[in-house]
Amino acid sequence: MISVLFFIIWGAFATLMSLSIHLVYLIPVWIISGFLVAFIGTFIFITINIYTWFPLTKPDHKFKYYITRSIAIFLNTFILRIKIRVQGIEHIPATGRLTTYANHKSYADPIILDQVIKRPTTYASKTEIYKIPILKTWLKSIAAFPIDRGNTRNTARAMVDAIKVVRNGLNMAIFPEGGIKDRYDNKMVEMRAGAYKVALKAQADLLPITLINTTEIKNRAPWRKTIVDVIIHPIVHYEKIKDMSTSDIAQYMFNIINEPFLNM
Repeated sequence: MISVLFFIIWGAFATLMSLSIHLVYLIPVWIISGFLVAFIGTFIFITINIYTWFPLTKPDHKFKYYITRSIAIFLNTFILRIKIRVQGIEHIPATGRLTTYANHKSYADPIILDQVIKRPTTYASKTEIYKIPILKTWLKSIAAFPIDRGNTRNTARAMVDAIKVVRNGLNMAIFPEGGIKDRYDNKMVEMRAGAYKVALKAQADLLPITLINTTEIKNRAPWRKTIVDVIIHPIVHYEKIKDMSTSDIAQYMFNIINEPFLNM
């Protein structure tokens, strides 16, 4: 939807300007400026949606999810120029309690997951991101889990709400490294055991995902295309990990997520 809107604005602007000013040599100008006008128009449309009805609807509202995924596809395809290749899409359950865990090497990682995971998804995100107004409003509207590294009490309170959200069937994506630890190494280099408390307390299944080549996005976007491989591993059912400690779960998931890199 967002991509279609972008091209409609772009095409309409370039066409109207070309018809209004009959100078052939200005057509490239209208095409280039049309891109900028379309980007601004699309951004305004997205902003209006996020600030108006997004906060008034449930986190798993179907049209909200549709808009969010559409935004992700637009950003990945036309702004970040990411081509996503997916393996194991059949491992994503359509319903049920689910938490998703992936390695984290780029700020584009949540956008990639939003495109790949075809069900409403929320995130565990550090409180620093909430300083960006539009992201703050969007994260609150999808019931994201704010992690306050400077205040464990606030994080504990927020976790109670996060557990309820997962129990109600909203998938929660968590990057268990606790931030981007190494932007040049695709492998997961660290694992915070506390990241698995939500899954345990919500009695949710775990979906391990490996993101390959996201380290190159920062060097290539937006001028060159980046091919990102997304490997979706089989579900780790709650019954398998319910009696394990969080540190043991962390090591188990660490091995699964890093496994594709062992053969590279």
